[in-house]
Amino acid sequence: PVPLFYSRHTARFISIWLLFLPFALYGQFGDSWNHIMMIPASLLISVFLFGIEELATQLEEPFTILPMQGFCDKIGANCDEIVGWRGQGLDE
Repeated sequence: PVPLFYSRHTARFISIWLLFLPFALYGQFGDSWNHIMMIPASLLISVFLFGIEELATQLEEPFTILPMQGFCDKIGANCDEIVGWRGQGLDE
């Protein structure tokens, strides 16, 4: 698994980068009235980048949403049942 520090560092870096994004976009949106189009553009870029970051977090550990302990307990119970059958039906 990826260390928690790495995940937090990535999220903080994206947050700070997106905080300064409007300053970088100010000149690009000079033709729009009062630079108002900068708000939806920044919002859209933020949604995309945070979505990619969340997707990457889920891909790093895909089994966190599955009940792995329940699966393992069921497999163990099935194995115990199979081992318990040994010798049954061998009446000689």
